[in-house]
Amino acid sequence: MCAVLMGAAALVCLGQQTSPSGQTTTKTQTPTIVANVNSVPLVFVALDKHHHFVPDLTTKDIQIYDNGKVQQIQQFTSEGNLPLRIAVLMDVSQSVDTRFQFEQHAATDFLQSVLVEGRDKAMVAGFDTSLHVAQSFTDNYAKLAMAIGMLRPSGGTALYDALFYTAHNDFGPGSGEVGAGRNVIVIISDGADDQSRYSESEAIAMAQDAGAVIYTIGTESTGADPQADGVLKKFATETGGRSYFPISARDLGGAFQSILQDLRHQYVVAYSPNDLAPNGEFHKVIIRVLRKNVTVRTRKGYYARTTSGAY
Repeated sequence: MCAVLMGAAALVCLGQQTSPSGQTTTKTQTPTIVANVNSVPLVFVALDKHHHFVPDLTTKDIQIYDNGKVQQIQQFTSEGNLPLRIAVLMDVSQSVDTRFQFEQHAATDFLQSVLVEGRDKAMVAGFDTSLHVAQSFTDNYAKLAMAIGMLRPSGGTALYDALFYTAHNDFGPGSGEVGAGRNVIVIISDGADDQSRYSESEAIAMAQDAGAVIYTIGTESTGADPQADGVLKKFATETGGRSYFPISARDLGGAFQSILQDLRHQYVVAYSPNDLAPNGEFHKVIIRVLRKNVTVRTRKGYYARTTSGAY
């Protein structure tokens, strides 16, 4: 059966498949990611030359370029005021077995620090050859911690599929719009993939379409597998996040604390693109700060879609 998915902005053919854990997941054919863009939201972090957060920007301090053309800003929200929707994706393949207990402790500590009950929500999923949702979105820390504690390593790795399905299925229509909250995906993995049906680029495109910022934490020290490291770095840089490669398992907590600081210093800005043709093409986006020595980290762009709906 084929359907147009408004929030995920993809024309796809849907089917159901049950994972080995009994979890029913939605399987899809290769998507055409196209969208009718009314308003483009951008989550960004501003940093000075010393890599410190810049906390006092206003609309007068920034310019937005869409495919090289200056855009008029419609909405601007300062750091950390919008609710968070966080998806924690944990690699549960055999390749991460030796560090997995440390990952569980670090992930639970992170969620306890970042979630504000009644405002923010998080979900937890493990992935090996398929995606296993251990806990759907909730603001209940105890349920999330229990879900993380129940995950166990086994099997191969379908990293790209895990990212694709999470962005597609768990961040629904309107979730990327300004005012709806900030979509965040935290991936804990070695970056290797030997099972996915979707490609790296398809997974990134779906995350961009969901307006999700991706943070990646490598389970191997950087340099151990340059190709896998490159995948984790690309996930982050293409969506405005960061990648971390803790030297030891005990350093995972520091990576999560750095992510937490990012989330507390984010801005959200929105604009309506000028002269937009809904042809499915990728639009490159740049945010420029008019102050000296200030740089911005945000997603690289979006796909213009042909179905109705925002972003």
